[in-house]
Amino acid sequence: MSNPISQPIVPPQPDQVYYGVQELALFKTYTRDSYLAAFGVHAPAYDPSRVLKSWFDSTVDTSDSGNVAVYRVIAQDSSGNWGVRQLVMPAAEAATVNLPGAVFYPPYVVSPTKATRGGSGINAEYLSLESDAKQILAEIGGTGLLDEGASAVFPVVYPADEPRRVWDVIFKGQPLNVGLLLAAKYANGVGAPGRWDTSGSDAVWVSDPPAPTGVTDTRPPRPVPVRDLLPNEKIQVGLMGVGILRTDLQQDSSGAFTADDRATLQQIYRIVSKLA
Repeated sequence: MSNPISQPIVPPQPDQVYYGVQELALFKTYTRDSYLAAFGVHAPAYDPSRVLKSWFDSTVDTSDSGNVAVYRVIAQDSSGNWGVRQLVMPAAEAATVNLPGAVFYPPYVVSPTKATRGGSGINAEYLSLESDAKQILAEIGGTGLLDEGASAVFPVVYPADEPRRVWDVIFKGQPLNVGLLLAAKYANGVGAPGRWDTSGSDAVWVSDPPAPTGVTDTRPPRPVPVRDLLPNEKIQVGLMGVGILRTDLQQDSSGAFTADDRATLQQIYRIVSKLA
């Protein structure tokens, strides 16, 4: 597993008359799939207390809960005018993404076994590692562990390369098979949240309700921080949205086809191309 790293990088100026605001972005943006592909780990679960956020800054100082991060973004003011604005947020928020989508929990896979009992093969689901058995023992408040396969009557014969055993947890005076408890705990995937209900005679795993995914979150997401505009750049608002116009590439011809016209046509072309 890698440690996700995202640092601000000032992008070069495009050699175009008109380009999107994303060309000024200091950070890459991610989806759940691209985050996993880039870093080899899944993005954190969606947090409904925060707005959606597709970028993160691993250079911010999160050592104190009161620390903040300050960025420049292209956004509208209270009057609806577009410009380069200041964005201030808690450093802890700046350091993490908040992506929509469900968290993926890897399936619980039980490897087959060649262990036998009474000359016949046994179900590998009944097997578990001693470390897992001790963990379950602590989680449900058991009073001891029992290697059921070590019985003098019909003992389990384990191959030399089989580290698992038929472990039982003694719970309220009765043995509960650890392998079956693990299967119940990981029914929704390894790491899926839940809790043990130990109020009855058995320990029963109760899965948490599905967590919110943010796929229906209609709040505006955190804008991506951008570099400052260069002297030959200005914000251009057209019929198709907001972008950046390079003033040094405009053609100053009275009554002729202008760079503003070209920028508008480029916006229309991008929209039509997507629809096609």
